[in-house]
Amino acid sequence: MPTIANIGGQSGGMFGFGGGIGTSFTSNVGGAVSDFFQAGAYKYRAKGAQIEEEQYQVAARYADLNAQYSKESTALKSWQTARKANITLGDAASDVAANNFERSGSALDLLRDSATQGAITQAVVEQQGLIEEKGYEEQAASYRLMADAAETARQADLKAATGSMWSAAIKGAAAIVSLL
Repeated sequence: MPTIANIGGQSGGMFGFGGGIGTSFTSNVGGAVSDFFQAGAYKYRAKGAQIEEEQYQVAARYADLNAQYSKESTALKSWQTARKANITLGDAASDVAANNFERSGSALDLLRDSATQGAITQAVVEQQGLIEEKGYEEQAASYRLMADAAETARQADLKAATGSMWSAAIKGAAAIVSLL
């Protein structure tokens, strides 16, 4: 006749099968405990990935601000360069008039050269500003990609934690069944 809690007895466990604390019981208990703690580790890793994602998002916002600052700075520098070029042209024109030179020949060559130099300087300032702005935009996009990767890692760790908890539960149930 089967007995309740016949641990290690001859006739089996509570229902006449299994019974006893054997290798399957200890293996399942050990596996359940291991999976339970592994689930906790996955959750900590997921939290770290979340923090990483947040930091990349902050970095992306700063890169966006830098791009905006660069755009505004370039517009200012462009305006300053155009103003300086106009002042230089005005000075050259007044020098020509003050010295009773005609607006022809060498005087026109000087004015044309000053206008060309001013236009080149302004174009260089604008091009450098665009390059800087695009660099910041690329940096922001890169940070957003890294944030997405961190979010993907976080989701994977959360799923792994859920899987480990299920595994721990199944192994725990198997340990209990091995006693029956």
